[in-house]
Amino acid sequence: MKTPGVRHAGGGPAARARRPRMVLWVSLAAAAALAGLIAVLASAGNANQVEASSPLIGKPAPPVSGTSLTGGPRVSLSEYAGKWVLVNFAASWCIPCRQEMPQLEEFARQHRAAGDAVVLTVAYDEGDAHSLGSLLRASRATWPSVDDGQAVVDYGVGKIPESYLVDPAGTVVAKYFGAVDAARLDALIGRMPSGA
Repeated sequence: MKTPGVRHAGGGPAARARRPRMVLWVSLAAAAALAGLIAVLASAGNANQVEASSPLIGKPAPPVSGTSLTGGPRVSLSEYAGKWVLVNFAASWCIPCRQEMPQLEEFARQHRAAGDAVVLTVAYDEGDAHSLGSLLRASRATWPSVDDGQAVVDYGVGKIPESYLVDPAGTVVAKYFGAVDAARLDALIGRMPSGA
C-alpha cells in the first residue's frame, strides 16, 4: 500500500521511461571517449620513430635477397650498393606498418631523382608475404620489396614496424622501432659523412 506524499522506489512511468534513455546516453558517451582514446593512441604510434640500439650498428648489413613481393625479378640488398637503404620490416596486418607507408613513399619520392637512397621492405611474416605484396601494390608503393625469412632472423626483428638504415658502404648506421618519419631520416643522412 502506498502512503500519500511518500515517494516510493521505482518512481512513476515517466521516471522508468527516462532510465533507458539515460543508460543509452551514458553508453554513447563512454563509447565516444573510448574511440577518442584509441585514435590518440593509434596516431601516437604513427609518430613514434624511436632510434634504438642494435648489435648490428657499425657492422656490415646482413644480406637480404628473395622473391619480389610485387612481381618482377628477385630483389637483393647488394643491388643498392653505393646508396642509402632503409631496410623496413613490415606485414599487412600491422596497423603502424600501414600508417607509415606515406612516410616511406615520401622518403622514396624525395630520393628518386638523385638515386641516392631507396626503401627496401622485407616481409616480416612469410605467411603474409602475398598479402603484403597486395597491400604494397594497392598503395602504389614505388620501392622494392622482398620475401626473405632469413633476413628477419639475421636482423633480429622482434616487433614491427622495425627499420635499419644502411649507408652507401653497406654498414648499418641506425635502427628504428615504430613508424619512420621521412624528414627525420633525411636529417640523419644529412649529418652522416658523405663517404659513409
